[in-house]
Amino acid sequence: MIPKVERVEKRNGESFVVGKYSNKWFERTWHYHPEYELLLITKGSGIRVIGNNRSTFKEGDLVLVGGDIPHAWFSDASFFEADNHELCESTYVQFNRSIFGNHFANLPEMKNIQRMLDEAKFGLNFWDVNKSEIFNQIKDLPNSSGLTRLLSLIKILELFMQGKPQLIISKDYFTDSFISKSVRIRKVHEYVMNYYMDDISLQNAAKLVEMNVSSFCRFFKKMTKRTFSQYVKETRIDFAQQLLINTELASNQIGFECGFSSVAYFNQCFKSISDMSPLEYRSRYKKI
Repeated sequence: MIPKVERVEKRNGESFVVGKYSNKWFERTWHYHPEYELLLITKGSGIRVIGNNRSTFKEGDLVLVGGDIPHAWFSDASFFEADNHELCESTYVQFNRSIFGNHFANLPEMKNIQRMLDEAKFGLNFWDVNKSEIFNQIKDLPNSSGLTRLLSLIKILELFMQGKPQLIISKDYFTDSFISKSVRIRKVHEYVMNYYMDDISLQNAAKLVEMNVSSFCRFFKKMTKRTFSQYVKETRIDFAQQLLINTELASNQIGFECGFSSVAYFNQCFKSISDMSPLEYRSRYKKI
């Protein structure tokens, strides 16, 4: 599955995002963003996927995910049953490391937190049995503002660090992930993610990374083990799969929404990549 770039929008007058999520199930969008994310599950259970790690989660699961690590939470099948009235809820914080500033970040008192943020590029899972203090701090964070909120975040990070967090993903993940292999590949990836609904030009992709078309095609195939056109198709089909599962849009409409010029071509591409038709895919996975 190809991760989607997510834009984190901060409110005016705020340097980082604090929010609460509440729904019948967790949205199953495989995504990443440059911000760190601290996420506490307050209700719900299922499977979380962070980088190359797949683990179960339940109420009380707390992780710190570094910037640009793809992640997603998948609720248990029971949350999709018609007679289920339970909710999935979480409290999350999304922030750039730069919010602490160079001078403050380099103070001796911040040394251990900075080391932990370095380790967070592999994802960190909070394991301390004494969870109540940090849980309460996180749950209260949406009710605070201004300097109080910033100081609370620093306190939460200190408590997280004291809990001796464990690495989530293996250290060879960044070697295996083609997105991290090249700045050029990353630029192309974000171009496709941002414009998959529109006409995507091979010429524009090559121009974006300052290469001629033939050199770009060789480079892209070497780095990703797929042609650029195949990569675009896979990206569009990945988005189509998400829409089939998470919306009630008609299959034909989804094809057009994901950049395919005809229903027949959409169905052909979908079957070649997913080994089933769009309707078969929706029938099989919407209940999972």
